[in-house]
Amino acid sequence: MMRAGALVVLVMLSGLDEASAANEQELKIGGGNIRIEFASVPWPSLRKLVIEWVTTSARAVSIYYERFPVRDVRIRIRFFDGHGTRFGRANGWNGALITMDVGILNKASDFAKDWELTHEMVHLAFPSVPESHRWIEEGIATYVEPIARARAGHLTAEKVWGDLVDGLPQGLPKAGDRGLDFTPTWGRTYWGGALFCLLADVEIRKRTQNTKGLEHALRAILEAGGTIASDWSLTKALRIGDDATGVGVLSEFYEKMRAKPVAVDLQALWRQLGVEREGGRTQLSESAPLAEIRRVITRKVRS
Repeated sequence: MMRAGALVVLVMLSGLDEASAANEQELKIGGGNIRIEFASVPWPSLRKLVIEWVTTSARAVSIYYERFPVRDVRIRIRFFDGHGTRFGRANGWNGALITMDVGILNKASDFAKDWELTHEMVHLAFPSVPESHRWIEEGIATYVEPIARARAGHLTAEKVWGDLVDGLPQGLPKAGDRGLDFTPTWGRTYWGGALFCLLADVEIRKRTQNTKGLEHALRAILEAGGTIASDWSLTKALRIGDDATGVGVLSEFYEKMRAKPVAVDLQALWRQLGVEREGGRTQLSESAPLAEIRRVITRKVRS
């Protein structure tokens, strides 16, 4: 016969198991195990939306990298009173972890507009490098995030290229700026790093007749163990990327842009790519010299 005290203990343990289940959800996407941890139990409808949002973001990143970047990651969700998402952060100090704040009033449309979770997931796919190179970590995440979402069918090519036209001027060097390693401003870190990535992507494709792109370099870095949990030198990462593409673009561009400001004629680049932006509207020209490169970069991929 079971004693009353033992029964109470079993009931308490059962309650803890139920609470734990309500606060967690595990997903398997792109070969990765994703554990969602809720700081507090959400309403069933909000929980469903969060799971769908995490799934959508993880699939987009898995399409770009051809797998999810890490084998295991925890995504810790905290809630605030309102709409939207904020305070996204990824780290790999004690296993891959992403933290995100989510509005308790969010609807499906709020999650559809979010870019932060995809941005943070991209961070998982590159090694941690010294602080002076933070621009490459943020630049890759800023550049790859919309492209991954476009390839997954969640953004139009017009949206991606229009946002790049609007955002990249913030990454251009200003008076008194030095190179990317020595100008840790917000604009140069995020958009300057993204500009480096775009220029490298286009140049790799030009030199390889559009058979290779930045994603081939980044996938090779990831396959070599270059995740957020790894501490690498930047030169090691770029060398592995160059070996994968067969051209030395990443190392060449880094040497060129690391210490000195480099002027970039963005208007000429947009003409070459066939991107026309006027009055908040974007048109893509199919007759531009580099139109095929532009098409391949943001082409939807069947998953």
